[in-house]
Amino acid sequence: MGHDERITQEMLALLGETVRHFIREGIPFELHALSQAMQKLKESEIDDEVKVRYEGMIRLLSELMH
Repeated sequence: MGHDERITQEMLALLGETVRHFIREGIPFELHALSQAMQKLKESEIDDEVKVRYEGMIRLLSELMH
């Protein structure tokens, strides 16, 4: 992946948690749905550092979709 240097372990953890939710609920997903879910989680997050991580992953997913 060309964005490896921008992806932190914390960002991967957020991505993993989001994907796990989709899998646990049996919901098929695409990058767009994953990005939307992360946006909703970011909006409800109270920790500013976690919000920044979400934003970084959302940006990367957006770049991968285009």
